[in-house]
Amino acid sequence: MTDQKIVLHVSEAYGGGVQAAIQRYANNSPGLNHRLIVRDRVAHDIDSDFSIETVNYEGSVGGFLLAARRHILDLRPEVVHLHSSFAGLLRVFDFGPDIQIVYTPHAYAFLRQDCSLISRWMFRIVEMALSVRRQTIAAISPFEAAQAAVLAGRQTRVKYLPNIVEQINHNPQRCLIDRAKAEVVMAGRISPQKDPLFFAEAARKSKSDVRWTWIGDGDPEARAALNEAGVFVTGWLPNALVMKHLGSADLYLHTARWEGAPITLLEAAALGTPILARKVESMVGLGYPFAGETPSDVAKAVDRFFSDSSYHEQTRKLTDESVRVHTSEAQSQALTILYGGER
Repeated sequence: MTDQKIVLHVSEAYGGGVQAAIQRYANNSPGLNHRLIVRDRVAHDIDSDFSIETVNYEGSVGGFLLAARRHILDLRPEVVHLHSSFAGLLRVFDFGPDIQIVYTPHAYAFLRQDCSLISRWMFRIVEMALSVRRQTIAAISPFEAAQAAVLAGRQTRVKYLPNIVEQINHNPQRCLIDRAKAEVVMAGRISPQKDPLFFAEAARKSKSDVRWTWIGDGDPEARAALNEAGVFVTGWLPNALVMKHLGSADLYLHTARWEGAPITLLEAAALGTPILARKVESMVGLGYPFAGETPSDVAKAVDRFFSDSSYHEQTRKLTDESVRVHTSEAQSQALTILYGGER
C-alpha cells in the first residue's frame, strides 16, 4: 500500500500528443502515484519507454466511460485528471468532495473546423454545462485558458499547464538523413485538424527547390493529395525515427487548422529545427513565428526562409526562445499547484 497521493489519468484517445503529455506530467511530478485508464489508439502509440500502472479498455466510447466511472469509484484516487472531450464527459458524475477533478481539453471540440456549425454549437453547450461543476480546468495554451475562463462557473478554477519538451540529446552537427535537397517537414496524423491539403497547396505554390515531407499517416485520400503535390509521406514511424526526421529537417512547417499546444513543435525546436506556423487563433501566445493565413502566404514565407538570411535567423531565434519558455521546471511548478503535491 502506497502513501503517495494517487493521480488517475483518464484518456479515451490515448496516443500521440495526449500520450506524450501524460508521460511528461508523471515525469515532472515524481512524488505522486500516477495511474492510467485508457482506450488506446494503437496506431498512434509514440513507442516511448514509460511504465505506470495502466488499465486498458477495448470497446465503445460509452462502455469506456462506464468502465472509467466504476474504476474511479473503486479506486477513490485523490485526483482524477480527464484528458480531451470524451473523457471530459465523466464530469457529469458526482464523485464526491474527496476526489479532485482536473480536466484538460487538449483543444476544445467546439474549435473543430471539420464538422457543421450546429455540431460545434452542441459541443460548446455541453462544455458550458460541464464547466460549471466543481473542477480545475488545466489549459495547455494561453488561448485554451482564455476559452476555459469564458466557460467556467463559480466552482471552477482555470490554471495554465504548459506543454514542455523533455531534455533531448541534441547534436549540434545534427544527425542528418541522407538527401540531396533542403527539407520542409510536418508531422502528425493526416487528418482534417492538421490540414494536409493546406500543406499540399503550400508545397505546390512554393518556388523553392526543396523536399516536402509529411511524417505520419492517416486518411488515404488526403495522403494521395499530398503525394500528387510532390510531398513525400513517411507513414507511421517509431518515435526514435520521428525524432531523427525532425532533427534533420531544415524547417518545420505547422499547418493545422486548430490546435491545443502541439508537443511535436517543441520537440522539433529542441532538436534545433526552425519553425514556421500557419496563423490560427489557437496558436496565438505560444511564441512560434507565423508564416501567414493562406497557402500562398505560407509558401512565400517558406521561400523567404530559404532565400533571406536575416529572416532565416529571426525564425531560428524565435524558435529557440520557445524552448526556453516551455521547460520541465515551469511544468513541475504548475503541476504542484494543480495536484497539490505529496499527500
